[in-house]
Amino acid sequence: MSEEYHNCFVCGKDNPIGLKLDFEYPHPNEARASLCLSELYEGYAQIAHGGILSSLLDEVMAKAVIHSGKVAFTAKLTISFRRPLAIGKEVQLRGWIESAKSRTIHTRAELMDLDGIYAEAEGIFVVPRNQS
Repeated sequence: MSEEYHNCFVCGKDNPIGLKLDFEYPHPNEARASLCLSELYEGYAQIAHGGILSSLLDEVMAKAVIHSGKVAFTAKLTISFRRPLAIGKEVQLRGWIESAKSRTIHTRAELMDLDGIYAEAEGIFVVPRNQS
């Protein structure tokens, strides 16, 4: 099963305005990426837009789900923003599966660097009925 969609805003290599992130899978049910956002993705001056951070957290959780062999869709996404992320700062993105029951998958994610967490998320993904 492909873990990359070519026009995806976060990982798609063919999306001209996308982030084009490369993901790694160091453990089963986990995905990671490193990134540094440019001023194209700022909200306030020199601060990364919260919607972009939300997209990143959602995507890394989805990648963990896809890497586990399931295709599922975000049903619920809860974001906690801990502190502003400065544009140009190198950060790591990590997402993993906390638990899975038939069609419902509970996930978590963090966006961080050595100084701590910038944002974290909890997600619930649902496998469509025709794929469970």
